[in-house]
Amino acid sequence: MEEVGESVTNSRQLTPGLRYRNLGKSGLRVSNIGLGTWVTFGSNVSEAEAEAIVEAAYYSGINLFDLSDAHCGPRAELELGAILKKKSWKRSSYIVTTKIYFNSKSDERGLSRKHIMESVKSSLMRLHLDYIDVVIIHKCDPMCPTEETVRAMNQVISQGWAMYWGTAKWTPVEIMEAYTNCRQFNCITPIIEQAEYHMFCREKAELYMAELYNKIGVGLMAWSPMSMGLVSSKVEEANTQTGSARTSLKNKYTTSFSWSEDETTTVTTTQPPTAQIQPLQQTTATSPPSNKDAPTNNKEVTYQFT
Repeated sequence: MEEVGESVTNSRQLTPGLRYRNLGKSGLRVSNIGLGTWVTFGSNVSEAEAEAIVEAAYYSGINLFDLSDAHCGPRAELELGAILKKKSWKRSSYIVTTKIYFNSKSDERGLSRKHIMESVKSSLMRLHLDYIDVVIIHKCDPMCPTEETVRAMNQVISQGWAMYWGTAKWTPVEIMEAYTNCRQFNCITPIIEQAEYHMFCREKAELYMAELYNKIGVGLMAWSPMSMGLVSSKVEEANTQTGSARTSLKNKYTTSFSWSEDETTTVTTTQPPTAQIQPLQQTTATSPPSNKDAPTNNKEVTYQFT
């Protein structure tokens, strides 16, 4: 079993199978199991239950908490911020990642410098933190120049509001364009790409991300490896709100199983809940290095069970 980093204190236990590895080719060490907040801080989970989940994850050795305002709005950041403030855990013992998301139906749209700066400052206020470990850009904005986006993220890091930045649901071409702009304008490069990865969606993670890692050092965080339970036989679809959503999604995406949070939210809100949903968790897993003599050649993968 690998040695636990300094982030694991004496009061925390190391769960069997838990490992700590670099995120992409950065020096940031994260657990290969992480906690996501799509369902953990959903409307059907009470604050006490959410706090118990976060506490159980933390004391099990998990140090990665992934947030997104696209999943359940600002509630996830507010609740996690309140929990972290209440627990008074050492700041170096956990890692928080959050996303900058824009919706074409919202006034806050695009990846302009203005929207990025305002989003990061708002996240810091909700989380009650001095800085965010990793800020992830959720989806590329075709209407905004990539140069403006990378310069804005470089300014965010230079201001000390974030330590690293990454992307989510970007194509390999868009990632390479961002990397090229960073090199051209001497900006900090992204370290991670969060992508969909399950048995219905494998091409990007298996064919392209390994090449991007070897070329530019971008690691992989994968979400929804269970494809919202479509590949699981343990979900009683008739008894839960998310079960109804899964059924509708399965019928809708008969040829393509790739969806966005906007679509899942629309489906979920149209189905009345019939039972209390059990909180699900997000995990982070890292694939082992292909060459043991080169320990830095690890692909970081985050799995989000929803």
